[in-house]
Amino acid sequence: MDLFAGLPERDLTILEARLPIAFWPRGAEIPDPLTRADHIFLVREGRIALFERTAPGHEIMVTLLESGSVFSTLGTASLPNVASLASSAVTPLPSAALEGLIARYPRLGCNLAAMLSELARTLGETVALVSEMKVEDRLRARLHQLSERFGVAAPEGVRLELDLTHAQWASLVGASREAVTTAFGKLRTQGAIQVDGRSITISWDVVRGHESRADAVEPTAA
Repeated sequence: MDLFAGLPERDLTILEARLPIAFWPRGAEIPDPLTRADHIFLVREGRIALFERTAPGHEIMVTLLESGSVFSTLGTASLPNVASLASSAVTPLPSAALEGLIARYPRLGCNLAAMLSELARTLGETVALVSEMKVEDRLRARLHQLSERFGVAAPEGVRLELDLTHAQWASLVGASREAVTTAFGKLRTQGAIQVDGRSITISWDVVRGHESRADAVEPTAA
């Protein structure tokens, strides 16, 4: 896991035996050890969703956390709105334990800073994506964003197998289930995606087109 990258193998074995784990079944209430203040929570396995509530009271799924990801209540941060989308295992690390680990392994502090920076970047990117006016554009952008993290190369394109319901896709896009269903239909009609149950494949032509447009807007070095 990225948090422990660069630590001695012998010490990793010791940590593995000593770090606590809270198990969180899919759809169950969050376990008490994962609600504590001033902690870092390391996802060991499974998939966890982070939500934010908009002013009108709608919930938007802002990101998905997989094995190796973290969420935090360090400092004055309140517990984010989280849900287990697959049976998960999470290690809660109080700030005092984290301070001790960083004092012994400064690399771990750098690793954590990099992970939190990446999480902040992803959240900022999500804000930009869900600000798109058309639901179809939001869905297309979210599919590309998720494919970069979770996609698997297949002969016909990049395959996403997130096992999300239409309600969860609606939360990801920040729209109603009906609007998202219509947007999926439009993308299928356009040939941009193939849908087989809850498996979604983005064609290679669409992937390459998206990458070309992203490269075109990349800032050039001075």
